[in-house]
Amino acid sequence: MNFILRFVIILFIFAFIVYVFKMLARLSFRLRGTISDVQKLREQVTGRPVASADMERCSACGAFISSRDAVSISSRNTVRIFCSAECMRAHVAK
Repeated sequence: MNFILRFVIILFIFAFIVYVFKMLARLSFRLRGTISDVQKLREQVTGRPVASADMERCSACGAFISSRDAVSISSRNTVRIFCSAECMRAHVAK
């Protein structure tokens, strides 16, 4: 009888630990969604894009620009990235 009681207690403790980890994972997932929603709202309110970790360097002037705003051309299996159409035209004119 003592063995069964210990087994049931250990089973309850294990189930509780699994439940706590599951709740932490769910909270983390929802928090990531909330953070991205807040960033989108902030971008809409201020009218300027939020800083992005995906930055590219302009091939002509060396300025950094977000990858979604960059202008790119490809030739001979190489991709050149530019900060603006003017930089691209200046580089192509050389």
